[in-house]
Amino acid sequence: MSRNKVKNAHSLQGAAVLKWIVVGTLFVVLGGSYVACKNKVLRLAAEVRQQEVELDTWQRRNNQVHCEVTRLTSIDELKRKVQNMGLVSISELDWHRGDSGVGVTAVANNTFREGKPLAATSTGASP
Repeated sequence: MSRNKVKNAHSLQGAAVLKWIVVGTLFVVLGGSYVACKNKVLRLAAEVRQQEVELDTWQRRNNQVHCEVTRLTSIDELKRKVQNMGLVSISELDWHRGDSGVGVTAVANNTFREGKPLAATSTGASP
């Protein structure tokens, strides 16, 4: 065999080996990328699930607070609080004009000024 034929025969085997090394390296890199992406997706899915649980907790708490605010601002609850605090409710007020006829004041039936009860002159008149 001549020297050129032997040299070319060895170089073809080296190219085949190099080709399989490149293909193997490509598979390893692609497989590693796939596993890394899959792990990232699983980690993000766990975070999303945890945030959904937290969101459900906040929504439940928000609904509880909303119900409490609705209850506390209801007319019946406000009337009860007014009675418990000893305040005069709006329904107990009589509207009348002052002596000068200027301005409107609301005076409660049970309000006292200087020890004397104030008398309402026109009951039920609107302001």
